[in-house]
Amino acid sequence: MIAQFIEFMKTVPVGILSGVVASGIALFGVIVASAITLFGVIISNRSNTNRLILQLNHDTSEKSKERISKLRHEVYLKVAEDIEGANINLSTLVNRDLASLDMNLELQSIISSIAKLKLVAEPNTTKLAGELSAQFGALFLKVLPRLIPVQNAKTDIEINDSSYVTFSDEASRLIREMQRLHEQGHQDGAILQYLQDSYKINSDTAQEYAAARSLAYNVHAKLMHEFNVWFLPEMKELLSFQLKVMVAIREDLGIACDVADLQRQLERHWAVMEAGYGDVMKDLRRE
Repeated sequence: MIAQFIEFMKTVPVGILSGVVASGIALFGVIVASAITLFGVIISNRSNTNRLILQLNHDTSEKSKERISKLRHEVYLKVAEDIEGANINLSTLVNRDLASLDMNLELQSIISSIAKLKLVAEPNTTKLAGELSAQFGALFLKVLPRLIPVQNAKTDIEINDSSYVTFSDEASRLIREMQRLHEQGHQDGAILQYLQDSYKINSDTAQEYAAARSLAYNVHAKLMHEFNVWFLPEMKELLSFQLKVMVAIREDLGIACDVADLQRQLERHWAVMEAGYGDVMKDLRRE
């Protein structure tokens, strides 16, 4: 068969054979060029697909970061607000009525805010916030028993003041009654003596309650001073820890801060406040 094909090819004119070979070569070139083009398209499509996947992943990651950042801003601002509120609550406990004090209500806002913070914060911030929540609760519990003597002294002031007002008003009424009788010309000695005796009893009793009230004020002032001497260092320690939480929050939000400078500011504020409190106490002692 091969020998016959060779004999056949010998009979084909050279011009025709050359044209066929040239056409074959051209066709092969077209096929090769098409294959190269197709390969290039495949590579280009694959590259575009990979770039698209990377872009989609990047966009998804950025959107996720944006959502987390927005959520963190909202949560962190609320935490900062509630921390300040809890500080005010702690600082004003000494002037409030313990009988109407609800511990759950006092701590509800800060505990709730910190619970939300733990869902979106970085691990270090979450840990610090949890410790801060525990410190708030512990300080509230330490404050309450120390407020009982202060509250008792305040109650003594109120009781003695109320009694003083009652007897003082009665003494004033008796004076007015005696003046009325004198103006009307009544000369009944028994009635006047009764009014005078009653006036003396009420006036003396009012003075006794006034003295007791004054003593209660002194006791209350002494207990308040003792409480503040204990409370201020406790509050300073709490605020120092709050600074750590604030620094961690700023780091989570990508906000630069100078920790050393913030610490110096806190120390300066406390120095001014302690000096001011000391001056007030000196003035009170001189009085």
